[in-house]
Amino acid sequence: MKRWMILTLAAVALLQAAQLYKVTPSQMVLMDTLDDEETAGLVVHDRNRSAEVDEEVITADEYLSDNGAETQHAVTQLSGMQSDKPRIALLVPRKVIGGYADSVANTILSSLLYRRGNFLIEVFDSGTQNPDDLKLALGKIRQKGFRLIIAPLTPEGANRLAALEHDLLVYVPTVNISDIQTPADNFLFGGIDYEQQIEALLQYANDKIVIFGDRSRLAKKLADAIRQRRLEQIVYAKEIKNPKASLEYLLKENSRLKNASIFLNMPVVTSSLLAAQLTRYKVPYYNLLSTQVNYSPLLFTLTQYPDRQKLYIANAISDVPFALQDINTLIGSDIRFNWIDYAAGSGMDYLYANYISEGAERVFSEEMIDGQLYYNTQIVRATEGSFRPAGLP
Repeated sequence: MKRWMILTLAAVALLQAAQLYKVTPSQMVLMDTLDDEETAGLVVHDRNRSAEVDEEVITADEYLSDNGAETQHAVTQLSGMQSDKPRIALLVPRKVIGGYADSVANTILSSLLYRRGNFLIEVFDSGTQNPDDLKLALGKIRQKGFRLIIAPLTPEGANRLAALEHDLLVYVPTVNISDIQTPADNFLFGGIDYEQQIEALLQYANDKIVIFGDRSRLAKKLADAIRQRRLEQIVYAKEIKNPKASLEYLLKENSRLKNASIFLNMPVVTSSLLAAQLTRYKVPYYNLLSTQVNYSPLLFTLTQYPDRQKLYIANAISDVPFALQDINTLIGSDIRFNWIDYAAGSGMDYLYANYISEGAERVFSEEMIDGQLYYNTQIVRATEGSFRPAGLP
């Protein structure tokens, strides 16, 4: 009965979210591959832009209307009838991060629904990450009395926001503290530590390393992390400019790939195409290594088992209760495979237990240390039908 009530509430929330947040697949971008330089190409800076910030409001009370007495009773039980609503400002530069604005909002909504608490979330769309737009959004947030901000930004945007805001508590789920020039005490970060993931993957590498990447900021960062640790063992490094083209000229009879540990520092589609061509041209490599970027169920659709049989992936996403997964799935977020959604959920869980309802039991396992959420990185393998911890048969 309790599970039915949760699912009923989540289904109603999904209908509400569908009206509040509209996004097409073409608007989705891979946050990890967003270059700060490229971001300028996605955003039109209009100096004559009117001084407005788009705002949307979500409250638990919305789900009490027009849903019948039985559903209203279920929501009342779930809300806990708290007198003080958690009030959360969600600051999003929608023109920059696209559909991730909706995804993060849905994850926060799911976390609060799971907690059965009454709440108010107001979304402030700054449009861009330029200082004037961020400053305008912050002014609106302060004017309305919010004390807690969740802001999915790129590293460039996070650094700009940190220079503007010194009082309100801000959580940035998309950026690691290592990418912040001057971390402030009022800022918390949830971005994955990719250097930690490289460290973990290098334990599975041999003494002959090859690096394949694209032109993204993340690929360059990962390559630099490998060079800092194993520069003398890198025998080959190449950027894949056109993943759809035949890579025969790079792979076939390339002696540098023989018995090498190959890092795939590219999104899942490009990595899958490369892995398939390694199989096609019978390259006798030692193994394939990848960070979080390839922890995706798409891997099982885009590759055959022989293509991924020697693939090792660093994963920071841990298990959470099935009921929470269900609510996230119904509302439109993915805390099982999307690390940004997971970071938003884990950070919201920390904020709830430490600032909204002090002493509440944590649902996620990550700890916040010196302003950064720390993940339990695990190396997994993509078996015939699922990801399993490395070392298990």
